[in-house]
Amino acid sequence: MDEQLINELAKTMGIMPDFYDIWGNRHDITIETKTGVLRAMGLPVEDEDALRVLLEKRLEPAVLEPSVAAEKNSVFKVYVCLPSCLGRTPIRIFLEDEKKDVRNWSVREAPEEVLEFRGRKYGKYPVEIGPLPQGYYTLSIHAPGRIRARSRLIVAPRTCYLPEEYMKSWGINLALHEIRSGGNWGIGDFRDLGFIMDVVAGLGGDFAGVLPLHQIPLPESVSPYWPLSRLYRNFIFLDLEGVPEFNAAGRGGLQKEIDALMGARHVDYGGVHALKLRILKEMFARFRNEHYPARTERGQAFEAFMEKEGGALLGYATFMALSEVHGTNWKNWPRELKDPRGGPVKDFRQQNIGAVLFHVYVQWLIDSQLENLSKRAARNGMRSGLYLDQAIGTVSGGADDWIYGECFAIGASAGAPPDEFNMKGQNWGFPPMAPYKMRESGFEAFIGTACKNMEHAGMLRIDHALGLFRLFWIPEGMEPWQGAYVKYPAEEMMGILAIESRRHKTVIVAEDLGTVGPEVREALMSRNMLSYRLLIYERLYPSPDLVPPGQYPRMAFCAVSTHDLPTLYGWWAGHDMEVKHSLSLYPSGDSYREDLAARERDKAIILAALKKEGLMPDNYKMPANMNEELMLAIYRHLGRTPCLYVSVSLEDIFKSLEQPNLPGSRDDYPNWKMKTPMPIEAMAGPAASFAGVFRQEGRGR
Repeated sequence: MDEQLINELAKTMGIMPDFYDIWGNRHDITIETKTGVLRAMGLPVEDEDALRVLLEKRLEPAVLEPSVAAEKNSVFKVYVCLPSCLGRTPIRIFLEDEKKDVRNWSVREAPEEVLEFRGRKYGKYPVEIGPLPQGYYTLSIHAPGRIRARSRLIVAPRTCYLPEEYMKSWGINLALHEIRSGGNWGIGDFRDLGFIMDVVAGLGGDFAGVLPLHQIPLPESVSPYWPLSRLYRNFIFLDLEGVPEFNAAGRGGLQKEIDALMGARHVDYGGVHALKLRILKEMFARFRNEHYPARTERGQAFEAFMEKEGGALLGYATFMALSEVHGTNWKNWPRELKDPRGGPVKDFRQQNIGAVLFHVYVQWLIDSQLENLSKRAARNGMRSGLYLDQAIGTVSGGADDWIYGECFAIGASAGAPPDEFNMKGQNWGFPPMAPYKMRESGFEAFIGTACKNMEHAGMLRIDHALGLFRLFWIPEGMEPWQGAYVKYPAEEMMGILAIESRRHKTVIVAEDLGTVGPEVREALMSRNMLSYRLLIYERLYPSPDLVPPGQYPRMAFCAVSTHDLPTLYGWWAGHDMEVKHSLSLYPSGDSYREDLAARERDKAIILAALKKEGLMPDNYKMPANMNEELMLAIYRHLGRTPCLYVSVSLEDIFKSLEQPNLPGSRDDYPNWKMKTPMPIEAMAGPAASFAGVFRQEGRGR
């Protein structure tokens, strides 16, 4: 293979030639990795002649860029490149908005610039457009010689949504699945979430955050960050007893099953899934008999939801119906069913319309309950209400890459290079979206995902926000450390988030932990995307000392820890290290002892920082275990920052030792299956202590 050809093509496809790891070491990307990434993008790397033709096409001036980002209410230029032999030719322009209204005009100008490529000259014609309101447009160019080109025009506000008058606030973060309560069916549900939101609102808090609610491929995985789809959600969180079709007399007959699920030490996903699926199908049969087709107001609401969601929901519902027959990985399905637009899939849908409509019904119920929670939060005075979480990707063979297959790269996984927590790097198992395919499709999948996740959300966390700029690709058959970064169209993607954020009045939290350079953080914050700051990582590097509260940025969301890190009580006791040591997750005894020593140092650093801020007495001795006084002082330290939001972990409210997820562990640790040590009915008293601390710092309502 011609290495120069591969290098040139890799450059045009956005493959970065090198990267710096978290320790500042430079890694040059090998020709093997570049070839693997190009292959994953669907390029014919085994055919040099085909690659040369492709490279020529990539380098030749494009008639029109496949996507353009512009600011709303401003005049801007796009450029049309035509062979100069056409001279001062009239250019016909068509601009279609989201309502399918079309305006057109003709431009006849001399080229602003003449370009030369491979001995041919091209005129670069300026086309002035605008001002336009924010939104998505299709720009079409017609020129003599049967020259045609289309482009997605993204006209966006400069910044994402933030309330005009905003004061520093606080809220709570939790994993909904872990909730114990007196009324759920063995897993936290939307009724429990409503109770928690009421408690937080009553104490002056402004949001309740949950881990992703995405549909997951049970029973293969229970991780909320390993979804089948990022557009649609998991019915295990539904409050079935809050649905009109639920037979109120039916709980008595289910009580024995419910008691067994509630009494289990850990969440029994399989048991909850089977029970709720069975009852939902009974409810759907009752719904079809009484309400659908639209004989009643409820039936009409269902049809309105189905029409609003359109093809994406129909595709998802068809996928779910097919998965009940063939499994949740479409790559293992019969060949004729792998094309979502093919005749066999259409035939299946017609022949199994009841099974398809069932999954539409399920998503309608979820959407309705989330909408009610959002309205309830607003009535209670919460300014943000629901704080939802959007995972970085979806599983290979899942619903999203079946529906939007043309946007995804085949033969690669997204991940991360080695860092201090994952010395061999990470392979997340998600097929990345290919940037050039995203552009050619008009960002349909990205827009749909952003829009769906912001519905009913006062805030939305974007997992791994670095992926808006670059994403680490690992070619199939290679180790994570052999991967490469691929550039993404950040301006267009941030513009889309800004449009959807404003439309839905959703604050964006951009998770920017890890190897994220200052230029990325600055770009995100300049767009009003809040930085994600964790106390244990905020250091005055190269010194290990904590960043003082006053030096935190205002445009930030801060917390002590996350679901992948120890709880405050567990961290102080070193419980996480003991668990890792017992599971042989340390590469050596020396690394375990080094962690123990570093933890003692960090505890002393935290205590010194609290004393410096006057949050703990100078004569306070370091306790062996965390206590409430010390915990509240740590949260008051965060409450004192100028950050717009401070989050309290439900694990800290309940003084839990165990963390929800232990990276690196497998079946030897109950990842994502933990339950709260006590029911949420007991949370109001402990939560009030945090509210009091935040009031002292002028935070909250």
